[in-house]
Amino acid sequence: MNAAILYVVPTFNRAGDMARTLGAIAAQDWPDALKSILVIDNSSTDNTSAVLAELAQTLPCRMEHLRKAPEGPTVARNIGLRRGAASASLVALVDSDVELDPGWTRATVAALEADPGLAQVGGKLVFGHDPAVLNSYGGVSGFLGLAWDRGEGGDAADETAPRDALWINTAAVMLRPGPALAVGGFDEAFFYGYEEPDLGLRLAIAGWRARVVPDAVALHHAGVRVVAGHPELVFHYTKNRIRMGLKCWAPPLLAGFAALNLLYGLADALLHAPRRARMRALWWNVIHLRDTWRHRRLAQAARTVPDNVPRALLSPHWLPPTRLRGHRRRLVRGSVFGAGTDDRLPADGKP
Repeated sequence: MNAAILYVVPTFNRAGDMARTLGAIAAQDWPDALKSILVIDNSSTDNTSAVLAELAQTLPCRMEHLRKAPEGPTVARNIGLRRGAASASLVALVDSDVELDPGWTRATVAALEADPGLAQVGGKLVFGHDPAVLNSYGGVSGFLGLAWDRGEGGDAADETAPRDALWINTAAVMLRPGPALAVGGFDEAFFYGYEEPDLGLRLAIAGWRARVVPDAVALHHAGVRVVAGHPELVFHYTKNRIRMGLKCWAPPLLAGFAALNLLYGLADALLHAPRRARMRALWWNVIHLRDTWRHRRLAQAARTVPDNVPRALLSPHWLPPTRLRGHRRRLVRGSVFGAGTDDRLPADGKP
């Protein structure tokens, strides 16, 4: 069965990537009449608008450009989920520096159609500078909430079988919009970081599953230069990880999670820069506890399975195999550390 699909592409200052990303969507092995693209622009300051206006004249499928305030990708993705729920059967989230293989849509839709218990499907996300190097094949989380891309830096050819995962990198993922919206969608307090593990965990306690399939290949054109992560994003990563667990885990796991995260958070802030950002994240969770508890009630109201179900998908290791050490992403074969600025934020460094 051919389903109508809305491809949602959040972007910020990536005019140079638009033709490649949207061209790959247009080239998907799927009827043009059942494909539409929504580019959600977080107030780009480059020539994104002009580039999109030109592309709209040549793409074989419908494309809409929505410009909005720089609130981050979580808000953009929720807009896409709501639009998709109203106009399409499925929603594909595709980052603006990602190039889908022509068969990506067929592979992800086939998996969803074969298993009604799946809420989302992804595949092999490989690096554009060397497609033999894996960026992600599903997401991994430990009990502390720390999350990382499964297999990052390994050989993409090693992944030959479908696999259930707790979460999937939103660089390229196909979703049923109904289940995602039913559990609250992406948490818009997150701005950036941990939005995928958080949604995956809420879907899991609601009885939904996620899967990656090897035939769904997408290239992540992240570049070879790895720069330092912005302290503001370290703050968001830290606060989001804690809020996720406070919302999702049921007693008695909740008490253990909270105690361990307090100890880990304090030690992390004392031992690793940027210390102020990490301490601010702990304090943010204190002063926003009432709002977190409101979101917790919503998450628990959707629960259909006990915690042992999502816990079975957790890594036995609480910490990732390789620390970020203050960088934007981990070093892999073919990439290098370099000087530069983190381009995920506006020039003033604030959302």
